[in-house]
Amino acid sequence: MSDPFRLSEARDAASRYGWREAFDLYAAADAAEPLGPDELDQMAECAWWIGKMRHCMALRARGYAAYLKRGNSLRAARVALDLAEHYADLAELADAEAWLQNAARLLDREPEGAVHGWLHFELGILARYEGDLEGAVLHAKQAAALGATYGDQDLFALGHAFHGIGLVFTEEPDQGLPMVEEATEGAVAGELGARATGMIYCIMISVNAQLADWQRAGHWAEAARRWCDRQAINGFPGICRVHRAEILRLRGHLSEAEEEAREATTELGSFNLTFSALAFRELGEVRLKMGDVDGAEEAFQQAAEMGVTPQPGLAQALVVRGRPEAAATSLRRVLGSKGMRPLDRAKLLPTQLEIAVQLGDLPTARAAVTELAEIASNHRTTALRAGADAGAATVLHAQGDFPAAEVAARRAYELYTEIDLTYEAARVEELLARIHQGLGDTDQALARNAAALATFERIGAVLDARRVREALAPA
Repeated sequence: MSDPFRLSEARDAASRYGWREAFDLYAAADAAEPLGPDELDQMAECAWWIGKMRHCMALRARGYAAYLKRGNSLRAARVALDLAEHYADLAELADAEAWLQNAARLLDREPEGAVHGWLHFELGILARYEGDLEGAVLHAKQAAALGATYGDQDLFALGHAFHGIGLVFTEEPDQGLPMVEEATEGAVAGELGARATGMIYCIMISVNAQLADWQRAGHWAEAARRWCDRQAINGFPGICRVHRAEILRLRGHLSEAEEEAREATTELGSFNLTFSALAFRELGEVRLKMGDVDGAEEAFQQAAEMGVTPQPGLAQALVVRGRPEAAATSLRRVLGSKGMRPLDRAKLLPTQLEIAVQLGDLPTARAAVTELAEIASNHRTTALRAGADAGAATVLHAQGDFPAAEVAARRAYELYTEIDLTYEAARVEELLARIHQGLGDTDQALARNAAALATFERIGAVLDARRVREALAPA
C-alpha cells in the first residue's frame, strides 16, 4: 500500500523544485503500490526535469490510461498533449500527431476550456516543426485568447510569446518583440509555473539571439541563470543553453563556451534532438576558434547527421584545411535553398563574402554585402549593423578603396566594442591593420595587429593568433 506520508513528502519536494528527491520518493511509493493518475503525472514531471524523458513518457502513458479508465477525458486529453510535445521534441512527429489526434478526439466531447487552448498551443508547435509559420501564429493566437478567457496564466503567456515570435520572423518584427517581452513579465514576477517560466526565459533569450541583439540576449541569459539558482534548478533543458554558449564565444570566453556547449549536447540529447544538434554545431564553432579543427569537424558532422546545417563553421574549417573552393560551394548550396529566413542568412553571409574575397570572386562578395546591409536595415540591431559594416570594409579593401574601407571598419569596430563582442572586434582590428598597410601607415598597421594578437592570445583563439603572428613576422 502506498505510504501517504511518503507521497506528501514527494509533493513537498516537487513544490520546492527538488525534482530528484521527489522522483525517488514517488518511485518508492509506486514500487509499494501503483500510483494513481495524478501522482503518475507529477512523477512524470519530475522525470522530465531530471533528464529521464523516456521514463517521463512512460509514466504519462500510464496516467493517460488511468484517467481514461476513470472516465476523466479532460485530464486524459491534457496528458495526451504533453505526450505530443515530448514526441515532437524527439522529432518523432508521427507519434506526436497521433497523440494530438487522441487529445482532439477527447476534447470534442468536452465544453470549451483552457485545455482546448493547450491543444491549439501544441498544434502551433507542430506547425513550426513543419515550417508552417502562418499556421503556428494562428494557433498561438488562439491559445493565448483561451488562456486569457479561462484564467490559465501559463497558457496565456506561452501563447502570447509564441504569437510574438511568429510576428518577429514574419512581416511584423516591431510588433512581435514587445509581445514576447510582455509575456516575460509574468515569468519575472513569479506568476507562472516552473516549466512555463523556463520556456518563457528560453524564448526571450532565443528571439534576441536570432535578432543578433546580444546585449539583451545576455541580459536574459543572466536573468534565467539567477532564476535557476533561486529555485535550485540545475538548468532548464532548452535552446537557451546553446545561446548561452554562443554569447560566451562572441564575448571571448572560449573555454567557458566550450564547456557550456559540451554540457548542452549531453543535457539536451534526451529532451530535444534539434536543440542537441544546434549544441553540437555551437561546440564545433567554439572548438574551431580554439584551434581544435579535428574536434570541430567531428561536432559539425554530428550536427549534420542530426538534421541541422553545420554552416558556417564547416565552411570555415574547410578554409583552414586549404579548401576554400569546397567551402564556397557548400555555402552557396545552403544559401541557395528555398525558404531560409533573412536572419538565418545573416549568419552565413559574412563567411561567404570572406571566402569570395579570398578567391577573388568580388561579385559574390558585393552581393553578400548588399544583402547584409538590407537585413541590418530591416532589423536594426547593433551586431547586424556592425557585421554589415565589417563586410563592406572587407570588400572595399579588396577593391583597393582603402579610405572608404577604413571608415567602415572603424565604425564596425566601435559598434562591436560597444556591445562587448570581443572576438568580432579583434577580427575587425586585424582588418584595420591590413587597411592601414594599404594606406602606407606601417606604424598603425603594426599597432592594430599587435592589439588584435593580444586579444586573440588572451581569449585562446589559436588559429587567429597564429594568422596575426604570421602577418607580424616580417616586421
